[in-house]
Amino acid sequence: MVIVLEGSERRRQHKYFNQLFRLRHQIFVKGRGWSLPSVNDCEIDQYDVDDAVYLLDLNDEDVIQGSVRMTPSERCSLLADYFPHLVENGESPRSPLVYECTRYIVLPAQKSREANRAAKARLLGAAVEWSLSRGLAYLQTVIDSVTLSSFVEMTPQTIPLGLSHPYGGGRKTPGGGECMAIRWPISQQVLDDIHAYGGVDRRIHEISDFNPADRRAPVQLVH
Repeated sequence: MVIVLEGSERRRQHKYFNQLFRLRHQIFVKGRGWSLPSVNDCEIDQYDVDDAVYLLDLNDEDVIQGSVRMTPSERCSLLADYFPHLVENGESPRSPLVYECTRYIVLPAQKSREANRAAKARLLGAAVEWSLSRGLAYLQTVIDSVTLSSFVEMTPQTIPLGLSHPYGGGRKTPGGGECMAIRWPISQQVLDDIHAYGGVDRRIHEISDFNPADRRAPVQLVH
């Protein structure tokens, strides 16, 4: 089940946020070697603000198996602050109609191509569906350049904002590599593309504005 939490809920939903920040430290700091601010094995940065939106894909034991953070690009944009050179098509990286995705994690329990595709579709489909409900125009993100083909495979409407550029000092530097910026238009077609990619039922997608106090069932959105 994919749940939606806001940054303003960090104290009230500390169980989920503590688990998330520890997972991010494990994946990005220990695993990828990124130089990121960390305290007590938790990775938290300047974009973990009250109006950030967190999508968490939980298994039946409430363990996070996927997550993505979405921030309003007008106020919180990694792309605008640190990677403006990735935008080479004249578009502004900041807009009230654009949210930015960062700290993307997918860890399906089953290690197979089908399970990985389904996990991506479940999480990113929820992100697009949430964006549709808020009337957004685009989701944008900075990706490792080698993953561009997988985003295009999810939806051919993937829009590169510029060419690939090195980050972190280059390939021989821990945490470094080649990156680029992309956008997804927020539309029913993109959502259908993602569902088809992951083999998700196009008619029903589960996403919940979560309230653990009553453990209510996720809302089923029918298309």
